[in-house]
Amino acid sequence: MSGPYETEREAAAASLWELQGRPGDQRTMNLADLAAECAGIQLGAYDWRIIEWLANYEPATVAVICGLISRARQAGAR
Repeated sequence: MSGPYETEREAAAASLWELQGRPGDQRTMNLADLAAECAGIQLGAYDWRIIEWLANYEPATVAVICGLISRARQAGAR
């Protein structure tokens, strides 16, 4: 699910961390979610630094960022 999201609860429910039953470390799941969404995009060292920084946020925030990337990609493909 890539949004748009109307509430934080809706976004949190779409996070990889929630979808997989809150396993282990939240930051690790956030990083996996962001990395998967950026697959196929050329990223530099600073890009990765920001992705790693974003992974520290709560899963709802990461889900919104991933949703924005996904929807932008879909819009560009149209």
